[in-house]
Amino acid sequence: MRNTTPRLALLLLPFTLAVSSPALAGVIFFDDFNREHGGVGQLNYSGFANWTVTDGTVDLIGTGFIDLLPGHGLYVDMDGSTGDAGRMTSTFTLPAGTYTLEYDVAGSQRGSSDSMNVTVAFGSFSHTDTLPSNAPFTHETWGFTVAGPAAASWSFEGVGGDDVGLLLDNVRISSDSTPPTPPSVPEPATLLLLGTGLAGIGGVVWRHRRG
Repeated sequence: MRNTTPRLALLLLPFTLAVSSPALAGVIFFDDFNREHGGVGQLNYSGFANWTVTDGTVDLIGTGFIDLLPGHGLYVDMDGSTGDAGRMTSTFTLPAGTYTLEYDVAGSQRGSSDSMNVTVAFGSFSHTDTLPSNAPFTHETWGFTVAGPAAASWSFEGVGGDDVGLLLDNVRISSDSTPPTPPSVPEPATLLLLGTGLAGIGGVVWRHRRG
C-alpha cells in the first residue's frame, strides 16, 4: 500500500497560496505641487488640481521661481502677493475610520515669523503652526477621525497680510484602518489547478481500493 500524503500536500499547496492576500492600509491622497502650472511657479496662483483657494491668495514658488529653499521642487507660500493670506481647501468622501495627516512646513525665509492654521472638518482636528523665518522644512504628522462616510475636508490658511507667509509642501492623507479581508475567490486558473488536484487524489484513492 502506497503512502499518499506527500502527493496530497503537493496538490493542495498552490491553492492555499492563491487565497492568502491580506488587505493593507495606505496613502489615499498626496500632493507635492510639482505638476502645477506645468512645473513653473506663479504668483497668486489659484489653478490647483486638488485645492480651492479662497479668502485671499497664495503663491506657487520654487524650482527656479523665487526658490527660497532649493531642492524641494515647487511649494506654496501661504501669503500671496496681494497682501491677503489665502486658504487652501481640499474635499472628498472618506469612509469611517482613523487617518493621518502629514505635511512639510517651513518658515517664510524672508525675515518674519508667520503662522498657518490647519483644520480638518467635523471638529476632529485643528492646529496652528508658528515658525521663525529661518526654519527649514519640518515634517508634521497629526491624526484625525471620521465618524462615518462623509465629505471630509482639510484646509491650510495663512495668517497675516504682508505678502510673506509660511511655506507648505508634500501634503499626505493616509488611512490607519486596515479593512477586513474579503472572502477570496479563486481565479479560473486556480480552480482548474484545484480540479486537477482533486482528480489526482480521486485516482490515487481508486487505485488504492482496487489494490
